[in-house]
Amino acid sequence: MSFPCFYETWFNQLRRLVDELAHGPTPRANTTSDDDHHNLGQLVEKLMAHYAEYYRVKSTAVKHDVLAVFSSPWSTSLERSLHWIGGWRPTTAFHLLYTQSSILFESQIADILRGVRTGDLADLSPDQFRCVSDLQCDTVGHENAISDGLAEWQA
Repeated sequence: MSFPCFYETWFNQLRRLVDELAHGPTPRANTTSDDDHHNLGQLVEKLMAHYAEYYRVKSTAVKHDVLAVFSSPWSTSLERSLHWIGGWRPTTAFHLLYTQSSILFESQIADILRGVRTGDLADLSPDQFRCVSDLQCDTVGHENAISDGLAEWQA
């Protein structure tokens, strides 16, 4: 199951759990029974386990396709705005690419110099890096345009 499909199912379950919690007994001084406290405790435990499952599946999904998880196409426009404000922008993917390819290149330099192909980011050719760099420059331009537009709204 893809992460977006998982997320849709997970989010629907979250809504049900939050609804249960919202409509459950509200503890007030001396007005709720021990059973009410126990039931609320169980519901909170279910909610915590639900979030733990989300992060477990998300952690696994990131190992398969980090950009799909972090770009979060299932997010609302508000959530995407908060990602932007929080610093997750498309150019972050380029930073990850450059960092990972540098780490791989350094760790495999001896094999690369002998002509051994590694089949990973360390094998990117100069032309491929130039294409990535050109795409990054275009992306930065679009990001700057968006940031400038947001700045105008704040003025």
